[in-house]
Amino acid sequence: MRYLHSIFRKVNSNIIQTRMAQKISQRSNSSDIGCLEDIEPPINKFLRGKYKRSFAYKTIKDRLPVILTKVVDNLSRNKDAIVQEKGAEATQEIKTVIGAVSKLRNELMTNKALLPLEPLPGRTNDDTQVWNDKIEKLSKEEGETQTWYNAIWLISECYMYRRMAQELMSTKHLKSYDPFEIQKQEGFTMAATSVAYLAEYVLECVHTKKDEASSVQHLSNLMKLNLWGNRCDLSLSAGVVSSKEFNPLDSLEKLNKQILVDDSHQVSEFLVKNQQSGNNNSTIDIVLDNAGYELFTDLCLAIYILEKSVVKKMRFYVKRYPWFVSDVMTKDFHWLIEIMKKSDNQSIQTFGGLCEKHLKSGAITIEEESFWTDPYDFSEMPTYDQTLYKKLSEAILIIFKGDLNYRKLMGDVNWETTTDFTHALRGFQPSHLVSFRTIKADVCSGLPQGVADSLEKEDPHWMETGRFGLIQASFPNK
Repeated sequence: MRYLHSIFRKVNSNIIQTRMAQKISQRSNSSDIGCLEDIEPPINKFLRGKYKRSFAYKTIKDRLPVILTKVVDNLSRNKDAIVQEKGAEATQEIKTVIGAVSKLRNELMTNKALLPLEPLPGRTNDDTQVWNDKIEKLSKEEGETQTWYNAIWLISECYMYRRMAQELMSTKHLKSYDPFEIQKQEGFTMAATSVAYLAEYVLECVHTKKDEASSVQHLSNLMKLNLWGNRCDLSLSAGVVSSKEFNPLDSLEKLNKQILVDDSHQVSEFLVKNQQSGNNNSTIDIVLDNAGYELFTDLCLAIYILEKSVVKKMRFYVKRYPWFVSDVMTKDFHWLIEIMKKSDNQSIQTFGGLCEKHLKSGAITIEEESFWTDPYDFSEMPTYDQTLYKKLSEAILIIFKGDLNYRKLMGDVNWETTTDFTHALRGFQPSHLVSFRTIKADVCSGLPQGVADSLEKEDPHWMETGRFGLIQASFPNK
């Protein structure tokens, strides 16, 4: 614990600087953008930034420029450290990337076209053409150039991160630089107390004598803890890290009323019965969202499942590029295990050791797939990545984490909130699947009749805050 708190003290000055930067106004003047419509997003249509009464509009107008400004700020502030690590030749590259990111921010704020990406010579598995083809296809289908506000929100927001990755990959020395790395690590170190409580809880669950009722209860609790870990989304806060210094177990029961759809018991029963049937030589896939504390809660669920032999293997899908500020990359995964192993809190250290054990044995694997950063929603996977679709179909359960994955499951369509969840998947059903998501975007399906109306009266922005959660399952008939 003292080790984690010492790290907290070291990064505290960076947090203060980040918060000071947030005070600088980064809001764009959208009054001269001609495509905007002062309406709510139309039902059953794609979400787009051009609808001024949407969260997409506020994201493009306010949040994304702040994120880009902080990337420039981080590069400027950390220039000496980067040069010391990468070499003197990185100095000019830093200036070039800062200029490119600043230009990207200006394009966004003035609603310019989504420009084609330049192919990267010698890069294997380059998805540049995939992005260019998709943007060109949408322009033809919709009869207009794709710009930041008129494009589907999912496309324009993902394009921003893909463009930023393009600028870094175009350099010699900054290819592996993650401008969000410090914030990701702060997100974990500032949760030291919560981490200690949860590590101890998982170890207790692992050593509890196994019976069906306790297994279902433990799985259900760990799923809910994992759900609320999804609140730690740095893209929502534009990179500002908040402290988590409490025992998450204390609020678990109280938060149940804020889970608007809770299929955790159904999923837990399915896993336990699958194990009892002798089918524990199987795989669960987790499509990850945020690094840091949320990834830790992902591992809490995984370690319990593996230690109890519910399944034999857990595959963790990460992003190839820095994505949506806090999304997990391979190096974030390894960093987390190493920092836990070095903790002077015995429970955290033991938990980190279990993670390393399963990673070395192959029970946990880290999977990189280009599709997660391609410009497609998940219903397009059978067409554009049949290999990944087939791979996912090998798992008995796929867990999709977080808001972006939920938007891709829904196709970024503004569904009626009572639309059946499986219907909104539009045929995407490689296996049994479940989504853990705290609601931070105005897309939602599968709610009981009247729930959305009641919440709307209480708070018109209830879909934007992360206050409410969903554990939604779709099980195909096999």
